[in-house]
Amino acid sequence: MRRRLLGLVIALLVVLAAPAPAPAASKWTVRQLPPQPIRGSSSTDQVVLYAVSCPSKSLCVATGALDTVAFSQTPTAGADRWHVVNPLYDEPKQSCLEEEGVPAASCSYPRGSIDAISCASESLCLAVGYEGSVFASTDPTGGANAWSVSDVNEGGGATHLTAVSCPSPALCVTVSGGYGAAAGRVLTSTTPASGGWQTARLAGSPDLRGVSCATPALCVAVAKEGRIFVSSDPTGGASAWHEVSSPTARDLQGVSCVASLLCVAGDAGGDLLTSTDPAGGVPFSETNADGSVQVTGLACPTTTRCVAVDNNANVLTSTDPAGGPGSWTFENLVPFEADDPDTGQFVKNALWGASCASPSLCALVGANSRIFTATDPFAAPAPSPSAGSPRKHRRRPRTHLVFAEGFWRSTATRHRRIKARFRFYSRDGARGFLCKRDRGPWRRCHSPLRYWVPIGHHTLRVRAIGATGLRGPIASLRFKVAHRRRP
Repeated sequence: MRRRLLGLVIALLVVLAAPAPAPAASKWTVRQLPPQPIRGSSSTDQVVLYAVSCPSKSLCVATGALDTVAFSQTPTAGADRWHVVNPLYDEPKQSCLEEEGVPAASCSYPRGSIDAISCASESLCLAVGYEGSVFASTDPTGGANAWSVSDVNEGGGATHLTAVSCPSPALCVTVSGGYGAAAGRVLTSTTPASGGWQTARLAGSPDLRGVSCATPALCVAVAKEGRIFVSSDPTGGASAWHEVSSPTARDLQGVSCVASLLCVAGDAGGDLLTSTDPAGGVPFSETNADGSVQVTGLACPTTTRCVAVDNNANVLTSTDPAGGPGSWTFENLVPFEADDPDTGQFVKNALWGASCASPSLCALVGANSRIFTATDPFAAPAPSPSAGSPRKHRRRPRTHLVFAEGFWRSTATRHRRIKARFRFYSRDGARGFLCKRDRGPWRRCHSPLRYWVPIGHHTLRVRAIGATGLRGPIASLRFKVAHRRRP
């Protein structure tokens, strides 16, 4: 019996471990907005803030879930200096009313979100929602009634607006994503405060996820599957937009352009794409800046200053955006901690939006109503007090499986179950593990893992949690416990 139990001992080596370096003091100050009321309910909840725009040092406006618009005229002050209003959608959306089991009272938009915003100045901000609503204000600090709402849906179907850019009060450009007829649209207005939207659909209906107009004569839109579109005449219709070559096929989301001298986009693998003249035909090149998850937002206040954020609360900054991998610094602002050790559920920590009024003021927004600001975001980081390079701690820990000597994938027992023991280790900055037994939930675990295994086919899955909270690839083992008949 002892030999059979030993046959189920596994060594799951989940790459290299070393203690994480002690972090230097962060340049970023965080504040958290209070929970917001859920319309039509007595409950409140923290909201996801998806976007932020800072037209000056004396105004930043953020938007997010639950129809949230948050603004501050002193953005670096505490949470009490940020004010929240909730512009109402005009009427329940037909797409919501058609969903089975959704009452009409719930459709007028407790679950809606304002996904992107661009402020051309302190006296014009334009925001868009995924259901095709456009929010405009010439007084963004004037309360909910200062925002007008228009619907740019065509034929009753939702136009999934994902991004907006206003290079001047006389031009705003918004794009749509998703699939089917709603996707691939570029909507432009030369009178954005009052509407007047014109629609062009790009060839192939790309799933557009970001747009940046450095000037009225240069707009760059990015899409899933690494697609990039450029226009020197964004109001000129579909023919005025042309697709340029891309160094990646991974999904693109954030993009930021400065004049005609620099455009930077981010992809789903954490890489950054840069071009010093996209309109002039200079191709985008790809740089790994030590990220490994989706870049969700970018802001470049000048050609020598850029900040990027991703959905693991990492912020990447550069004073030489086109200078290659060594030109970007990296900091994790919210570790990806487990909220409940028993269930393995995680605190949401993604950052979704970034905006810089100047090189001396940048704002970031993300999950759980968090807003980060820095007045010196591009300063050289303080040296780490730990020896060695911290770069390896920023990526997902890779996983290797090494089976113990004498391991059998099939073991027999005369009993209904046996007690198995599994060992796993980490040497890549991992600070914990998650285990999943068969179809059970992911739970926090540690080595050695011991549990009773019944007769049948089984799978054990283990993954490491990296130094910044990134979960590594899954290491899995399939094995069988069979019933042995008595002689």
